[in-house]
Amino acid sequence: MDFTLEPQNTLVVGMTGSGKTTFVNRLLLNSKPACRFIFDDLNRMWPRLKLKPCYTAKDCEDALPTRWVAFQPLRMFPGDTKAALRWFCHWVFNCAQRGPGEKMVCIPEVWRHCTEDSIPVELALIAQAGRELGTHLIVDTQRPEQVNPSITGASTELVCFKLISPESLRAVGKLGAEIPVVQALPVGTFKSYNRLSGGTLSGRVF
Repeated sequence: MDFTLEPQNTLVVGMTGSGKTTFVNRLLLNSKPACRFIFDDLNRMWPRLKLKPCYTAKDCEDALPTRWVAFQPLRMFPGDTKAALRWFCHWVFNCAQRGPGEKMVCIPEVWRHCTEDSIPVELALIAQAGRELGTHLIVDTQRPEQVNPSITGASTELVCFKLISPESLRAVGKLGAEIPVVQALPVGTFKSYNRLSGGTLSGRVF
């Protein structure tokens, strides 16, 4: 199927092993943005996408012409993921102002970086105001109930893989998903909800 989407904020939810990462990878691969920015502190993305990781600010700048920037923050911010994410989001926001075109920004397992009550201001800026600069924020999570409203409220596309946690199901239900449908999804399949048009789409990644 075609994973290319119009500029938007995409929230991908699902339990571990349900297909979230595969979906996000295909979305990135099958799109043609001006650049893709990935915060990859978990080393989940660059090995699968066969990218050269960026460990420093210079590495990130040098990678811009390739249209792929996969930032691994261990060397610049050893043991300080919070500072790493704030730097990354600030840098991406500044990059987005340099020229036209869509910029895809990917933050895997975003629940680790925010709560319902708090979020780094730099990440909130990407989620809420970055769209004016052509940014398309893509986040995935196995715990949608812990994602800050700055992200859930700004999401225009909700992509649901299988969830079984009552708390997670209630969270996606509040965003417009059909709880019995999401709970019954086979592993590897998803249902996507366009929160602007009300349209839905079903598909399979494996």
